[in-house]
Amino acid sequence: MERLDNLAIPDRADEIRCFFCGRNEARRLPEFLEYHRRLGVERFFFVDNGSTDESVEIALAEEAVHVWSTEQPYQESRFGVDWQEALLQRFGVGHWCLLLDLDEFFYFPFCDQGRRFEEFIATLEATGRSVVKSMMLDMYSDRSLGETTLHPGRSIFELCPYFDRPRHLDLFFTRDFQRLQRIYFQGLRRRVFSAAAMVRKYPLVRYSKDMCLSPGHHHLHADVRNLARDRTFIFHFKFLSTLREYARESIDRGCHWNASAEYQDYLDGIERDPAMNFHDPRVSIRFRGTETFIEHRMIRPLGRRRGAAEVTAALLRRIMK
Repeated sequence: MERLDNLAIPDRADEIRCFFCGRNEARRLPEFLEYHRRLGVERFFFVDNGSTDESVEIALAEEAVHVWSTEQPYQESRFGVDWQEALLQRFGVGHWCLLLDLDEFFYFPFCDQGRRFEEFIATLEATGRSVVKSMMLDMYSDRSLGETTLHPGRSIFELCPYFDRPRHLDLFFTRDFQRLQRIYFQGLRRRVFSAAAMVRKYPLVRYSKDMCLSPGHHHLHADVRNLARDRTFIFHFKFLSTLREYARESIDRGCHWNASAEYQDYLDGIERDPAMNFHDPRVSIRFRGTETFIEHRMIRPLGRRRGAAEVTAALLRRIMK
């Protein structure tokens, strides 16, 4: 990998960092960075995989975004994990690190209501947790896919505010099955395309040198006692008008798991019904903020969170390190 920026990288153990890879993501990149900065991420590490759009230029113009470039085929890097691990070994050890794709936006309870990332992390540290599991929510619009165009300046949350009502939430977050279970295959991709796309991910870790990451971060190679039980989610914004073109390119490059078979499912479905609309009033939920998750019993109300004194003590310990 070739580093493209010349920004200093400070040695701050309390800094929350995000490591991500992408290709031709100029439309999503600005909001991805803005959203996660608001969340509390302080520094970003981006590996660009041969973009031909303005992705690199956008990233280089941003503050606290460090950029690397590689032409290595994505599928030969364990789908980007080798690149992430190379940077994590240098810049992630001891840090809380978000490991994401550019179409993924991380959510922890009440993050849109003033709860700070540092406070959430303090609750994890207070209980000795170092890995966080999330459920992916496939986000979509109530228009046809061809009309779901992300224009500059428009929020992707405004364009694609819907997700399918999730199932088996208690089982999903209280148990961690190593053998694949049906609860890990749900949401829009399963409902519309019958795709074998897993919704379980481990996107937030306190990284250590001996930590092993799996392709796609769908499997856990760590002691389950280190796994948090907090309910967190990843908003997954794949279903834009660009999907048809992206699916064709992914099939040609064979760059995703199983020779991009999932993307063949997408392309077949779109070509059968170019005007397909994913919205279904029987299962579609519109996200309007944390209150949506409370209303549908996806997270617990504020009063059932960990006691303030315990969180404050853990937060002070974190600050004093």
